[in-house]
Amino acid sequence: MKQFKCTYFLLFLAALVSSSCVKEKSFPTQPVIEFISYDKHGTDSADCIISFKDGDGDIGIMDGDTISPDDLVMKYLYKGSDGVFRPYYSPALNDTLYYGYRISDITPEGQYKALEGEIKAKLRSAPLYFPTHTAVKFEIKLRDRAGNWSNMVTTNEINP
Repeated sequence: MKQFKCTYFLLFLAALVSSSCVKEKSFPTQPVIEFISYDKHGTDSADCIISFKDGDGDIGIMDGDTISPDDLVMKYLYKGSDGVFRPYYSPALNDTLYYGYRISDITPEGQYKALEGEIKAKLRSAPLYFPTHTAVKFEIKLRDRAGNWSNMVTTNEINP
């Protein structure tokens, strides 16, 4: 009888240990982002890094999808003479200036889909900053495949 109780105790202990090894991450299904850094490389390029969390892992555009809109959007803001940051209206675009990026599908395989990580957006566009702007910022949002927008984050003030 003692051996029988010992066997059950060991089985119970093994089940307890194995169930505590796999911790499922619990994030909201709407993406959540946080600004990490903005690193300039002269006046013609920069890297903007954000962290993200997504509970259902539907970040990124599927292979072969050519019609979905950009899923990472950075709105260009410039500092006016009054010290207030405003969106820049581009006459060439007839719209506010945005930098858009398409992220490849990064949905994990398996049962647990929660994702967290970092995204580095490489800005390599000319002009990266307009010469008359003494300070700029970017407002950043991320959209998942379900169409849910993340919170909006703003970069630090950038002096081109």
